[in-house]
Amino acid sequence: MKKPVQRRYPRYLALDGTQVEFRLMKPEDAPALTAFIDTLPVHDLLFVRRNLSHPKVIAAWLTALGKQVTSLVAVADGQLVGCTAVVVDAQSWSPHVGDLRILVAPAWRGVGLGQALIRECVNLALSLGLEKLTVQMTVDQSAAIKTFEKLGFRPESVLRNHVKDLDGHSYDLALLSLEVSELGARATSKGMPTALNE
Repeated sequence: MKKPVQRRYPRYLALDGTQVEFRLMKPEDAPALTAFIDTLPVHDLLFVRRNLSHPKVIAAWLTALGKQVTSLVAVADGQLVGCTAVVVDAQSWSPHVGDLRILVAPAWRGVGLGQALIRECVNLALSLGLEKLTVQMTVDQSAAIKTFEKLGFRPESVLRNHVKDLDGHSYDLALLSLEVSELGARATSKGMPTALNE
């Protein structure tokens, strides 16, 4: 297999008339990340496995950067408007699989930021040498599920009553996945070796 090409940052994209910067998250982003998470509807936090309203969870996330976690931030007009995490457990039986988490500010939904972050994470996964990405969300997050499916993710399973919010309400959890290694191979076979890298 060809050696992965390291993804370079920052990258820029114009969305909704504003230039958005995509770059790797760093520990110094802690205040901006905390402020961003505080703006999200509580239900959005069910998109990630741990409760991000706890400062210890954010601290653990930032400590894991460059080890088990590779994260991106999207910044517009000096504000953090989206973030991602690709989590890999190198000691598990699935070191080739990344668990993807994406959060987008409510004001930035519907303008393509979520899709751009997903695409960028696919590129990032390829640069990390991963073969597969998984993502999970509650089944009522239908707009997010449609976005992931539009970009090639496929449903794997639904776990009944798998998540409980802070009020004790249970939700079914949907698991979707994308074979990123196959995606890269398809692009190369169609004469587009840089299609996922530019």
